[in-house]
Amino acid sequence: MSDEKQQRPLLVGLVLAIFIVFLDTRVVAPLLPNVAASFDVSIPRAGWLISSYAVPYGLFQLIYGPIADRFGKIRVIAVAMILFSIGTFFCGLTGSFGATIALRAITGAAAAAVFPLTLAYVGDTVPYANRQATIAMLVASTGMANSLSTASGAVIAQALSWQWVFPVFGAIGAAITIYLIAVANREQRVAAKVGAASAYKTALRSRPLMLLVALAFVEGSLYFGGFSYLGAMLSERYVISTIGVGAMLSIVGVAQLITASFVPRLVKRLREAQIIALGAFAMGLSFVTAAITPSSFTFPASMVLLGAGFSLCHSTLQTRASEVLPGLRGTSIALFAFALFLGNGIGTLAIGELIAAIGYTATIVGAGVAFWLFAWAAAAYMARPKA
Repeated sequence: MSDEKQQRPLLVGLVLAIFIVFLDTRVVAPLLPNVAASFDVSIPRAGWLISSYAVPYGLFQLIYGPIADRFGKIRVIAVAMILFSIGTFFCGLTGSFGATIALRAITGAAAAAVFPLTLAYVGDTVPYANRQATIAMLVASTGMANSLSTASGAVIAQALSWQWVFPVFGAIGAAITIYLIAVANREQRVAAKVGAASAYKTALRSRPLMLLVALAFVEGSLYFGGFSYLGAMLSERYVISTIGVGAMLSIVGVAQLITASFVPRLVKRLREAQIIALGAFAMGLSFVTAAITPSSFTFPASMVLLGAGFSLCHSTLQTRASEVLPGLRGTSIALFAFALFLGNGIGTLAIGELIAAIGYTATIVGAGVAFWLFAWAAAAYMARPKA
């Protein structure tokens, strides 16, 4: 059996694992008004449910990366998926806001292994010239999950209640985990030759990696922080139902999916600096237009810009992250993902507080302008040599 055929069932399992993790990651955004009403808390306080997932997700990258480099990426993903499925299932069965936050934190810590280690595995097995196209398709699977996440979560919440979303997702995760364990023996191992301490010491001394980590933090803060409150803004401004909000936000995932299919052609025609600048500028324009849009009818165009921009920008950053330290991909991608989701958690909290203080319009417009500054900085970085 050829290596390609040997890997195919494993790659299918990894894509399915990515799919359910990202289905779960975004599902809270359209449910914030429901969560706030259920626990009698404010919208910014309900946003803690997002941060409680994102911060552990980022922190645990620092643990998974070196372990995966040493013991195998697929083995670590399989164990993490077991914990993810259990944590997700029980997240909707508690009646306490504090307990729900704690379970989301456990779920985020487990989910942290899946996408970054899959990305590192692709880095181990796919040549750099073909890697951005492969990574773009992984991003496409996250886009598909994101497009279904907000919509499916909204439908379940409308038909039953928002709490039922998590047992349903947990059961799906368990089925995927069983399949992944069954094909895990197909892994091609590329183990690191240094321990965790030495790996991080090397990584932290890499100036190109540290600059990339800083960019990931800013991207996570702005993108996830702003996106988390777009549903609540829609609900308050236009009195749209949960299903309507979910449908609007799902456009982001659809745009990611469609844009990812064009990335292989763009890579051949444009430089990395141009692609990332285009993506970041589009995200900034999305936030600005979403904040000042005169009606809900023009909002979908902003979501198209957001999804397309994220697909271009993030796939470019991830591709560079997979190559900046080839001998320590698990560790370097761990730091990248740590920064991205630390930014997610901190950005969600900070933007929530700003919304409470100065309102949706000023806050989201400010995030958009910040994205335009980010476009300049990211393009300057990508114009540098890879090493």
